[in-house]
Amino acid sequence: MGSRRKTEYNIVILGALGVGKSALTVKYMTKRFIMEYDPFIEDIYTKHEGVESQDFFVNVMDTFEKDDSNSQRYFRWADAYMIVYSITDRTSFETAKDYTCKVSDYLKNANKECPIALVGNKSDLERYRQVSKSDGQTLCTDHCGLFFECTAAEDYECVEDVFHGLVHAIQKSRGDRSLVYSPLFISEDRVHAGQKARPRSPKNSTDKKDDIKQANKKNPSSFKLFNKSFKIFN
Repeated sequence: MGSRRKTEYNIVILGALGVGKSALTVKYMTKRFIMEYDPFIEDIYTKHEGVESQDFFVNVMDTFEKDDSNSQRYFRWADAYMIVYSITDRTSFETAKDYTCKVSDYLKNANKECPIALVGNKSDLERYRQVSKSDGQTLCTDHCGLFFECTAAEDYECVEDVFHGLVHAIQKSRGDRSLVYSPLFISEDRVHAGQKARPRSPKNSTDKKDDIKQANKKNPSSFKLFNKSFKIFN
């Protein structure tokens, strides 16, 4: 038998500069939080996942949109959209509104159905909150998406739930029954019935290199760029 093609899921991350798009990406890829990185780098990162003896790959496009950027290329590439804002920055929420409208309009005009997740990042900075949860939930409801609040600075599980929530939503939109998978949370207020809580991952890794090896890159040049952009790996 020939080797079958692995299933892939493409997630594009959109949002204002400084909301933590890269921090969320690296947290998901490596389970680690970074403090210093180049916010002007755009690249695609790939992570291999194995669930119920099924292999698949999650491709994450961490975007940096300039004035002359062509948003359509993000939209066409994606199977799902993660729109991020900071709960401490009201302006970033207004930018997220613009992105939800753009994505919704694109999907309508293209006659496509793809999941949209609205993510309020930096939930660890509650004392500086400028965007209420109800504001985020209302925007999410208006555009029929998933809503999360999380932080890249703390537990890995909350970030993993965001990405896995989108993967599960893509599976549903494709009618994919081959992967028996669903995340612990798809939003703060809705928990999948019959699920058991996952054991929490240890705070300290016994081998940091093992975590880094889990961040499979799409090609050698991307991996080289990854090391350059995120100083934690130097």
